[in-house]
Amino acid sequence: MIDQAAKLREMMRAKHKDEVEKNHNKKARVLAISSGKGGVGKTNFAINFSISLRRLGYDVVILDADIGLSNIEIISGVSLNSSLSDIVFANKDIFEIMGNGPEGVKIISGGSGLKELKLLDGDNFNKLIGEIEKLQAATDFIVIDTGAGISKSVINFVMTADEVIIICTPDPTSLMDSYTLIKSLVYTGFTGKINIVSNLVSNRNEGRDIFNKLHNTVENFLRVQIEYFGYIERNRLIRNAVINQVPFIISHPKDPNAKRINIMAMNYLDAKFSPLEKGRTSFAKRILDIFVKRGD
Repeated sequence: MIDQAAKLREMMRAKHKDEVEKNHNKKARVLAISSGKGGVGKTNFAINFSISLRRLGYDVVILDADIGLSNIEIISGVSLNSSLSDIVFANKDIFEIMGNGPEGVKIISGGSGLKELKLLDGDNFNKLIGEIEKLQAATDFIVIDTGAGISKSVINFVMTADEVIIICTPDPTSLMDSYTLIKSLVYTGFTGKINIVSNLVSNRNEGRDIFNKLHNTVENFLRVQIEYFGYIERNRLIRNAVINQVPFIISHPKDPNAKRINIMAMNYLDAKFSPLEKGRTSFAKRILDIFVKRGD
């Protein structure tokens, strides 16, 4: 009997075959995963969502931009020995610094590489930007796992993305911090789609309720629209998967939360083929503008 992943993969390939062939050489979509506070499941979502995209037949690279931490490595059970800095200081190319994550997902440690951009001389700077351009041309999705909060580093990384998924929980401080993050992005000039995942909820209704509270506040005070991306229920299996360093979509593929992640991935792929903002610059050029011209 064909398993769920195979069914999903076949459905998506059949549905989007023409679009994929038409856009085969199109530059990767860049998606930031962020949160207003730590401890809400941001990195856990990033790795499991990336695996689901990979199972559906797409090349996915996670950029670990949570400076100073290594949660992606912990959750995925991968040890990264290189970072973006090694492109310049160890003369490596972008593909040499990639780690092999679960089920073919690739992982790159941002380290302090992007923060050091403005310190590089012309040749080294051009080399790093060139390698980032090679990455965007060679993969379908770049998923940026940002830090938590509203630090300048977090905002800058989200600003390089085409869109963002913000992870929010029922905790009132999470709602408040999510609003603050959205406010900071809007005031900084972010124009991409802002998606919300309600995490650690008790049921579907609570997930929708969290989004509605945030949506109403954002609409009333910021006059922008946010989108409901989905919900994930709190359960012990997810916690155990983190402890065992195996993403829960792998360790418990039949769990309802794994199925919800798959549905989110399918819905995201449906939206993925809609046009991006007209005139949107490349990922590498956004990095140049944000981390070098503006400074970090």
